[in-house]
Amino acid sequence: MGRLILSLLFLLLVPLSIYSESSDLDNNAELLSGYMTIVDEQGSIVFQTGLTVRPGDEFVNEDNRLYEVTAVEGTLAISRYVRDESQHAVVPEVLPVQGEQADPPPLIGIYHTHTDECYIPTDGVATSKGNGSIIKVGETFATRLKELGYEVDHRKTLHDPHDANAYQRSRRTFAKLLGERPVALFDVHRDSAPLKAYKTSFNGQDAAKILLVVGKQNQNRATTMNYAKTIKAAADNKYKGLIRGIFIAHGNYNQDLNPRAMLLEIGTQYNSRAAADHSITLFADIVPTFLANTGGNVAQASPIAGGNGVAAANVPNGGTGWDMLYIAGAVIVGAAAFLLLSTGSVKEAKQKLSNFTKREFGDVFRFRKKRKN
Repeated sequence: MGRLILSLLFLLLVPLSIYSESSDLDNNAELLSGYMTIVDEQGSIVFQTGLTVRPGDEFVNEDNRLYEVTAVEGTLAISRYVRDESQHAVVPEVLPVQGEQADPPPLIGIYHTHTDECYIPTDGVATSKGNGSIIKVGETFATRLKELGYEVDHRKTLHDPHDANAYQRSRRTFAKLLGERPVALFDVHRDSAPLKAYKTSFNGQDAAKILLVVGKQNQNRATTMNYAKTIKAAADNKYKGLIRGIFIAHGNYNQDLNPRAMLLEIGTQYNSRAAADHSITLFADIVPTFLANTGGNVAQASPIAGGNGVAAANVPNGGTGWDMLYIAGAVIVGAAAFLLLSTGSVKEAKQKLSNFTKREFGDVFRFRKKRKN
């Protein structure tokens, strides 16, 4: 039985290590340094971001023009213009949640996948492990939402280090928030693009543009994209230029668990935190508008992503059924390859497997037979 355990451990560890590496590569949402520049076919800059850009990714700019990335070479990406995504419907003004209410006020969840992010002009550093000032921007957001009449759960759970697995760690926080039945959830970040890409002002005060990010790898993509368009339309109606655009990127950003989850990039590391605070306050002011235009219902766990309720979504490390199927398949393929390489032929591999099964499980089968007798 000892040989059996060792063999199984070997067969499990090899595919798991491969899965881990490929998963890290696939989920590496940001560059370690620098930024990506996306240009159109004429060479004009369309978009700059510290997020990883891949062929097939899309970007809706401030003027609602949709571009698709067709090629990536290093930190330069080429895109083509696809169509105009303008919102033709006028978004009505909606009064904030206020006054006496018979029911409890709507709950909004806020968290930070990258809890180390900072603003260099204010903090002197781009990141500070366990103490990123992006959390303070989240506090500003929460304060304004409470003033508007919302209940807010701002989770300051640390998800360090800032690596490809950060979204797996923050998935647990997301699931806990989802269990409280919020009407919306926001993952608050900051980008690392050049200052000029985000610099703006409102009412004579410095501000930072906001980028909405929608993940492509989730079954809720269409719903989340419509939600992002509604947010942008509401912002354009009241604070034109506050929303820099919508980046439709590789990954899921936990949006597979709920379609009303939005990742916000509040400026870049090169603007001040005061500018970010100003922008997130303005963003809070439009929340009643876009929630009213999306129904304002309680956010529920996606049935496809996790079955009934949040319990199914609250999987350690964000695991899904597809992950387990992949691992099981990798184990089977790895075992077959190992046997074939060690024996030299399919016939000998079958014989070795037969002998191994009889030797390791023979006692078990004989024991069960005796018990039946």
